[in-house]
Amino acid sequence: MIRLFVLCASLGLLSPWLTELAATYSAHAAWLLDLASHWQWLHLTLLLAGVALLARRNARWLLLTPLTALPWLTVTPALQNETGTPRLELNLLTANLAQSRDASALRALLDRQPVDLVLLQEVTPELAKQLGRWQDYPYRLQAPENSPFGLALLSRLPLEGASVKVDGDGIPALESRVKAGEQSIALTVVHPMPPLSPYWHHKRNLGLQVLLQKNAAHGLPGLVAGDFNASPWSQALRGVQALGWQRASDLSPSWPALGRGWLGIAIDQVVVNGPWRVVEQSLGPNLGSDHLPRLMRLQLLEKH
Repeated sequence: MIRLFVLCASLGLLSPWLTELAATYSAHAAWLLDLASHWQWLHLTLLLAGVALLARRNARWLLLTPLTALPWLTVTPALQNETGTPRLELNLLTANLAQSRDASALRALLDRQPVDLVLLQEVTPELAKQLGRWQDYPYRLQAPENSPFGLALLSRLPLEGASVKVDGDGIPALESRVKAGEQSIALTVVHPMPPLSPYWHHKRNLGLQVLLQKNAAHGLPGLVAGDFNASPWSQALRGVQALGWQRASDLSPSWPALGRGWLGIAIDQVVVNGPWRVVEQSLGPNLGSDHLPRLMRLQLLEKH
């Protein structure tokens, strides 16, 4: 049984690469392998525990230890720690409010840690009414739904051209330009359909690519954030660098919130386009959802 766990964990650690190989031959296999790719911390823990137990009887099992480096080799590359003069600083929070009917925990968090942008997913009409009473976020775009796809954007900074964009499958995204002094920033808030089948796996990947391309077409520094329903190891983020994007969020698991996301997956993400620098980031407290909120402080740097 332990050997089976070790074998499965090894395949799980290889799954980001195996997904790319399988995609050429079978959409179904690529979908299943991509689902496995999200759970890199679980695969790593199982491999370490299994090898430790098996190596007590046969040291040859230690030959598998190089596989423990795979999560750092297969992950979508992170934003480099650039040096330069900050042009502006931006604080944001992105959170999926699934299963939450009360915004008071979110309000308390924002009172303790104010941000410039609040980017919310799974916003119901009931939650939207509560958010609408927050006078310290005068600029807003809300598209609540009695479904998992309600979205909201609350801002202390002026918004220009804010609109709800709905794709051919009825999945919305929020698009806006954020005015920070003389600087405009292209912002997109996303929550694609979960990859519940090979079809939705493909549509999630394609939808994220389209939204990234649309954002970049503005020719402005860009931010795309939300519940991607994809981890940094997912096929959905392959090739984002070729489109000019980089992963700003770290690998801290944000779902499930149970146990502070321990051994969970980092599907609540932020990717950036332009000369950005991450100053600090963290996961916030449980807001009554099955996701943990992600808080980030970013600096937009002067161009070289």
